Amino acid sequence: MERLRRSPVTGILFGINLTLFLSEEIFRFFFDGSLFPYLALSREGLAEGGWWQLITHAFLHGNLFHLAVNMVALWFTGPLLEQLLGPIRYLFLYLGGAVLGGVLQTLATPGSIDLVGASGSVSALLVGFGTLFPNLLITALIFFVIPVNMKASTLGWLVIGGSLLFWLIGIERQIGHLAHLGGGIAGFVICFLYKRLGMVRGVGQIPPPIP
Repeated sequence: MERLRRSPVTGILFGINLTLFLSEEIFRFFFDGSLFPYLALSREGLAEGGWWQLITHAFLHGNLFHLAVNMVALWFTGPLLEQLLGPIRYLFLYLGGAVLGGVLQTLATPGSIDLVGASGSVSALLVGFGTLFPNLLITALIFFVIPVNMKASTLGWLVIGGSLLFWLIGIERQIGHLAHLGGGIAGFVICFLYKRLGMVRGVGQIPPPIP
């Protein structure tokens, strides 16, 4: 897996997501328990001092489809961004999306509901890439099937605008639209600052993968 060998942080993120997903399934099947009360993000958990939930919720997923969608997005964006930003700045971007997305979703949701998923982090990566290279032409797969050519910045704005719109009109309320929105905002702000401060390598500076 040359792609992940050149992007060790992305490989570690994959490993943590998969490990916690499998651990949750084992806990449920064999022990009739769950990691959610300890690692998912909730108002109740934060009120009791569970600050780590701001990070850990982004490595838990509700089901296999939820995990697969986020890991596919991580696979397509993570390795390139890690090489463009370097491992530390890339990890800060990933975790920043998790924290801001989690906080926004949790504060805006009535009651104490468990929030899980890497959607905030993934949204930060997608919007961050569009912020760094707004005019780069990419092919996005709508619903993972329909290929659509667009600028990277267009995809970023679709993430932010679509998340806000879906939340406002109440489409699929069980989905954390504000987590996507918060993650996207974090991705824009962080990568805008990276770009202004000259902390980003050019795409041409990245050596091609070894065949």
